[in-house]
Amino acid sequence: MNDLDRQTSRLLELARGRLGEKSVGRIGRALSMAIEFHEGQFRKFDGSPYVTHCISVAHDCLFWGLTDTAAICAALLHDAVEDSPPELEPVRRIKQFDAVVYDIVEALSKIRNLRTGGGDLPATYRRILGAAGKDIRVLIIKSFDIYHNSDSLQVHDRIKAKNKASIALIYVGAARRLGMMALADAIIDRILPFLMPVQSNRAQKTLDKLAEQCKPSINQLSKQLNTFVGHKQAKEVIIEKRTLADYFYLTEKPGTGHLMRVGWPIYRIRILVRNDDIAWRILGKMHSKFGPMPRHVRDYLNAPRINGFRALTTRILWDGHPVNVQVVRIKDDEANRMGILAEWGVSGPDTSRYMRLLATLGDSDLRMSEVHSHVLPDLLDIYTPQGDRLTFPVGSVVVDFAYLVHTEIGERCIGAQINGINRPPEHPLSDGDVVDVKTAKNATPQRIWLNVVKTARARTMIKQALKEQSLQLKGLHREESGQFKITSLTSTDILWSCCCLAIPPDPIVGRLSEEGRWIVHRSDCEKIKGGEWDAGSWADMDAKQLILRASFTLNHAYGSLLPVLELLASREINGHSIQGQGRSAGLYSISLEMTGKEPELLGTILQELKAIETVQEIFSYSWREGYNS
Repeated sequence: MNDLDRQTSRLLELARGRLGEKSVGRIGRALSMAIEFHEGQFRKFDGSPYVTHCISVAHDCLFWGLTDTAAICAALLHDAVEDSPPELEPVRRIKQFDAVVYDIVEALSKIRNLRTGGGDLPATYRRILGAAGKDIRVLIIKSFDIYHNSDSLQVHDRIKAKNKASIALIYVGAARRLGMMALADAIIDRILPFLMPVQSNRAQKTLDKLAEQCKPSINQLSKQLNTFVGHKQAKEVIIEKRTLADYFYLTEKPGTGHLMRVGWPIYRIRILVRNDDIAWRILGKMHSKFGPMPRHVRDYLNAPRINGFRALTTRILWDGHPVNVQVVRIKDDEANRMGILAEWGVSGPDTSRYMRLLATLGDSDLRMSEVHSHVLPDLLDIYTPQGDRLTFPVGSVVVDFAYLVHTEIGERCIGAQINGINRPPEHPLSDGDVVDVKTAKNATPQRIWLNVVKTARARTMIKQALKEQSLQLKGLHREESGQFKITSLTSTDILWSCCCLAIPPDPIVGRLSEEGRWIVHRSDCEKIKGGEWDAGSWADMDAKQLILRASFTLNHAYGSLLPVLELLASREINGHSIQGQGRSAGLYSISLEMTGKEPELLGTILQELKAIETVQEIFSYSWREGYNS
């Protein structure tokens, strides 16, 4: 029996035990189609038939708890539409086999970039998460697809392996939000050596060293706990070493994360109990015997986290080493590790509590980073005055809270009382805050909010509101003919494009950006295409002296700033202020403010600055009022 036959037999046997004989027939038909669709295709990893990947994904889904026949069929066929030869008619045949299965397979198929012919990752990511808003099985199958692919990253060169690891990472947050913590951790453990090889290798050595140092004391603690807790109260006491996944956090940019410095606590104790009363009794005994460490006691038993985690958690100090403790009811243990998969039954789980995280997915205005923010780990629990709990990513502000309560409350927000203290809309939230949002009838969303909000819902709603306010843009007069006139250079509602550096009296064009600002280009700019731009002109402006602020990158080399200063001196321009900081090993980021001349002459400095050999790129410029001459 070859590997393909063994995998096929193993999958069908598992299906027979978990789904029944009737489901085995359907899965067998899907399996036969998958083998036909991928005939002659082989994996780079080990040269095995490609269909073994599809079978492994289906087996993992079923083994970990996705007891759903249509989902297992879709897992077997998830690559068929994009990889099968067209003459085999995969679309027609899968639709004919099962329309629900086809909908899942279609959502999982890559969207091709028409220019390059390769996969369009942002578009595919949006479609998968958007489809998951209607059918959560799409996201679950994709997570297992990522899990299996991450086991063969070593066949690629270093750069490609890191890119694939980054792609895998963007689904880790989704797995965490669905409570599939064991799966998320397993993916992280597989991809970290490719995502950040030096850091992960160093961190793993530190983790192993610290674990070895405190192993004798942990063994002593284990003996005490078994005697202290007692079998009549606790069914089992589990002591486990933490993994690198426990120290890894996602960051806002998709495909990136931060590996925290490995340190105490290294071990975690999980005490399994039968009911709530015993859980609280054991927690009290633990605190009485060992003493809790301040600010680490949490009741997730009665107020579970958004991903469904339920337990009483605390941290104790033993022999000079802090140790995390979880007191878990037996019925919650599997759900804490497997999340939504532990709830799967004959009719599937109740997905309503998972739908809120997908509420605005599929919006065409969402950028990939905004979609990604839906699946960042939830680290802040915030409460309404009525006691309702809402969960947010770290860094969220009052406006994030207001928009999640209701769109109109977000739009009318003027601040909030946080724990009884008045705070502005941009004030950051802290874990456990009680927030009472304050509103005003005439209040409107502010553009500055886009710089501070963390949730995709708030960002999307603010952008939409700013677009609706576009007729009220400051520093700009829009005519019915579609033309516009710049009336003030200093307006923050105007975004000056750095590709062409438009300045008075250049011929210009403009349009509304997705953030509700008016973006301005020179009319001969290479980026101007089609008839979607309005023609513009410059109004006669007050004779005020203005300050031009330009930000640019400079070669990190001795004397690289000298040509910039010589340019200012030759034009008799005053350097109002200059600031610099390292941007990378070879570049400095410089912010320079210039004044002393009329705007037209200050503007020409931008073009001359761009021509200096040591200047790499001008990445922003803006105007502000100076003082009257």
